[in-house]
Amino acid sequence: MTSNYSGPMPFDCDYSYNSTLEILKYLGTISYLVPGCVLHLFILRSILVTRRDYFKNSSFFTIFGLDSVASIILIVWDVCFGRLILYVSPLCPIVGPYFWMPSMIPKIYYYVLIHARFAKSVAQIIMVLNRMTCVLMPTSYTGIWARLTPISIVLIFLLPLGGTWNLLLSPRYYFVPSYGGFAVIYVRAVTWATASLFQSIYILTALGFTVICTSITLYKLILLRDRVKSAERSLCFTNIFISFTFLLVAATQLYYLVCIPCRTSDYLFAAQFLAFDTFTVG
Repeated sequence: MTSNYSGPMPFDCDYSYNSTLEILKYLGTISYLVPGCVLHLFILRSILVTRRDYFKNSSFFTIFGLDSVASIILIVWDVCFGRLILYVSPLCPIVGPYFWMPSMIPKIYYYVLIHARFAKSVAQIIMVLNRMTCVLMPTSYTGIWARLTPISIVLIFLLPLGGTWNLLLSPRYYFVPSYGGFAVIYVRAVTWATASLFQSIYILTALGFTVICTSITLYKLILLRDRVKSAERSLCFTNIFISFTFLLVAATQLYYLVCIPCRTSDYLFAAQFLAFDTFTVG
């Protein structure tokens, strides 16, 4: 490996993995990621096209639409590149040599992937604040969010930079053999500023906002004279599911941070993928 990171970084494909089994893993992964992507596309179609007149003034669905965009990006990135080169091992000796030299492709892929994950955490915080405001201040809710929605959109795009700046500073992205294929890693410009650390911070912050804001919202709904029990049930189930997905991601990221010997574990690797997939599709 050259000290200036400008030279080739060749790698040897690992032929010890069973190609058929690895391809089946890829097919199993896309069997739920692709339907999830289609679902998010239908959601966007409803918001932007078929029911545009109904949703265009809704601050909540504006933010929800951005969350769906982030999910679609994450799924497309994984299905068409990340999981493809990782699990479809026959591609490794054919495609791998094209990435030995410095390239913008791995940097764009990895940066957009991580930025979109952080954007989903920010969008989740804004959505639960939006719902809480709707219940606590129903008369002024529309006016408040008419002013806050443009700011929220900007925050969803910009706040992830607080956790991805070290990815932008990285002097080199390159590939290493993994699961019969190959995967992206990067050289950290600032050693302590890992993507896993910032992902844990963003995820745990979003989880905290979700639990607190939803609890306040639910409590307010229960106190209403004419209680809307269906809304209460929906809110409870939604909160439980979202909290569970955030907990899964936070747990796997924190475990990866604190247990250095575990980082090469196949079980932890699989758990991280499943956690992020639940987070993305949900």
